[in-house]
Amino acid sequence: MTCKMVILAVRGDDIGHDECIDYMHDEHAPLVNDLPNLQRYTSSLPANPEHVDYDYVAQLWFEDSEAMDEAFASEQGQQVQADAQNFLDMGATEMIPVVGETVHFDAE
Repeated sequence: MTCKMVILAVRGDDIGHDECIDYMHDEHAPLVNDLPNLQRYTSSLPANPEHVDYDYVAQLWFEDSEAMDEAFASEQGQQVQADAQNFLDMGATEMIPVVGETVHFDAE
């Protein structure tokens, strides 16, 4: 069953919102792109960042939970997690593994 990691990313105290987003796009995302078993990776910004407790939402798709576990346990996964500490508050950042997806409406 498809599995994904949903991340509500919160920047560190010593970095501004725009700097956090730039770092994510320029430095962190290329590391995430190289995770083994990764099928899809997206990020979205809140419409009103000053009214929420996170700076962006990331979603990483994998074939199943085993593939996701392998990805994060890999050497590349360890690099991704270490790099996240360079710009995120890992105590405040939420990483939520979810399985399956139900489409309740699709206009297409």
